[in-house]
Amino acid sequence: MTRVRTGAAVLLAAGIAHLGAQLWHTVRNRNRWPFCAYNMFSYSLPDRWEQLRVVLYDTRGVSTGPMDPFGLLPVEFFRIVSIVEQVFITSSDTALRTEFCESTVRLLNNGGWRDFDEVRTNARSASGLPVAAFDLYLVEVDAVRCDPFDRASVCGATLLHRHDPREVVRDQEPGWRLVSP
Repeated sequence: MTRVRTGAAVLLAAGIAHLGAQLWHTVRNRNRWPFCAYNMFSYSLPDRWEQLRVVLYDTRGVSTGPMDPFGLLPVEFFRIVSIVEQVFITSSDTALRTEFCESTVRLLNNGGWRDFDEVRTNARSASGLPVAAFDLYLVEVDAVRCDPFDRASVCGATLLHRHDPREVVRDQEPGWRLVSP
């Protein structure tokens, strides 16, 4: 009987120690196996950080967005940001940017794709008309002041790239709701 109690006590102590080590690694944002903080989804953010936003324009120049870029490509949503950063921030190749934009517009207009697991459904214009152009913005958001459910609520926005081969975008800005610092 004491052997069973001793074994249960050792098992309970080991479980508590493991959970304590896991909690310490998570709070300290350390990523060591087997005590992993899963940094792909769970990590601490500063008070302000940058994100990407997209504004779509239909064939009449009517805008949809701003929105997250997750519906631009049929890949996992967490990969979209690194792909877009590689094309528009890291690379200075204008031919690559043009080819990326043309392919993206073609993908968005040719049937699209469904929402599945981590792949978000394709972005669409609110009017239902084909997408003719899009703007890509780098925005600054604040953890306290910006509304996390309103993609237009930002501290600032910088246009990274405008793809408008048919010149449907008139000198219009998205309806940013700028919050004061």
